[in-house]
Formats: sequence, structure tokens, C-alpha cells
Amino acid sequence: MPELTLDNTAIVLDSTCDAPSGFFERPGLFLVPLTVHFGDESFRDAIDLTHEQFFAKLEASDVLPTTSQPTAADFTAAYETAKERYEYVFSLHISRKMSGTCGAAMKAAEAFENVEVYDLKTVAGALSLCTERLRTRLAQGCSLEVARAYIAYFTANSRLLVHAATLEYLRRGGRIGRAASLVGGVFDIKPLIQAVDGELVGYAKVRGQKKALAAMERFVDQYSKPDDRIYYVLIDALNDEEPAMMRELIERARPNAECVFTTHVGAVVGTHIGPGSAAFAMIVE
Repeated sequence: MPELTLDNTAIVLDSTCDAPSGFFERPGLFLVPLTVHFGDESFRDAIDLTHEQFFAKLEASDVLPTTSQPTAADFTAAYETAKERYEYVFSLHISRKMSGTCGAAMKAAEAFENVEVYDLKTVAGALSLCTERLRTRLAQGCSLEVARAYIAYFTANSRLLVHAATLEYLRRGGRIGRAASLVGGVFDIKPLIQAVDGELVGYAKVRGQKKALAAMERFVDQYSKPDDRIYYVLIDALNDEEPAMMRELIERARPNAECVFTTHVGAVVGTHIGPGSAAFAMIVE
């Protein structure tokens, strides 16, 4: 049975992973971008626009942006490049209930040996968190079965909680899933939504930051125990204040929690979630 390492195994991600700066500068990591469209202008997510440039454009534009998934040919090109150097490829992607990206990757992978495509049933920094935790296993050397088992474990057990400034962008983009019940016109209601089986689902409908933070702590309590080893990431969409609060509450509630990285929402996820939101993703190991 082959041993997988960082030297023989690559990971391909789509740009909804909203990876932190410098993430893809490391060997063995490959990015396939989605595209954001402002009218007749098109931009490759995470390549042509920084998150600051995107949100500035969103604010200034009279046209609501739209997004499109990569093609199978885009993934074919990425797999060809990866396979020039690496024997094994794991391709980790946004939920199929949110995007057709994973389907395009699966179609492309049919032409390659040892290229495995996974729907992680989540989005944003959760995808990059899975990648980081998988890479720790590759760094030590692990079997194919161990790598597959970890991806399956992460898919089933990772948690993503978003404190949305508004659900208007999700509603317009049709990505709101069962969180639609949280839409309301009540002043200062900023709902919390979570990823459940690949969909965005309402978690709590709260008014004000204090109650939002209390609901976040309930979420951590619901999905972990006090002594658990937790790995988590902080994600924001032009929200400099709230991630620090999230970090404080997570590490107060869970002394063994480790922040793997902080990152920003990119153009494609930003199109659907809008500015002002903040989120965290976590996995208990």
C-alpha cells in the first residue's frame, strides 16, 4: 500500500476556499478559480481581484455581480499540471448544492489515474482548513486509506457558522437553502447560518452583537466538548472587529482550540454573502 507524503501528493482547490494570503505559494497546492461577472466584465476569483478590490467594485457598481463555475477543461488543465510532478491528487470542493464546480471536477478526473474528487459539503475557509489538516497527515506520511478517512471525517464533522450582515445577497443568488426562514425586515436582525449537509441553514435569529456572540458560544458547546482539541479558522467579509471576538470566545470556551489561520471572503463567496459578515469554521480532532 502506497505511503502518501507532501512529495507525492497534491491538493487541488477551487477559489471558494477563500485561502489566506500566500497559501498557494507552497508546492503541491493548485487553485482553479471560479469567475465573477460585473455586466460585461469578468474576473477570475482570487487572481484578478483582491477581496478589497472586489468589495470596492461591489459598492460602486450599479450592476449586481453574478458568478460562474470552472469548466471541466479548467480542471483538466490543473490535473495535468499536478500530475507532472505528483502521483496522487485530492481535489476538494464547494458543496454540489451550492455550485456545479464539483461536478466539473469529477468529469475532468475521469481521464486521470489517482485523482480523487470530493464534495466537502461546505464552503469558504472550511475548504482550506480541511486542506491544512490533511497536509499535516501527509507531512508525517500516511496511507491512502487514512487520507480518505480524514476527508470523510472532515466532511461529516466540520462546522461552519456565518454571522451574516444581511441575507439579501444569498437570497438574490439562490444560495440560501433552508435559511430562507430567517429573512425578515426587523431592524438589526443579523442571522446566524450554518452549513448542514451542503446547504446553508438557519441557526439563530438574533438582534445585536452580544446575543450573536452568545449564540456562537452555544454553537461551539453544541458541537464540541470542553476538553476537545479543536482546529478553527476565522473568515471575514470587510469585518475587522468580529473575528477577534470570535477568537476570544472560542479559546475561552475551548482551551485546546488552535486558530489555524485567518482569512477574507473572496469575490465569489462575497457575491453571495455581501460585505460585513464574519464566520468561523472548526473541526474537532
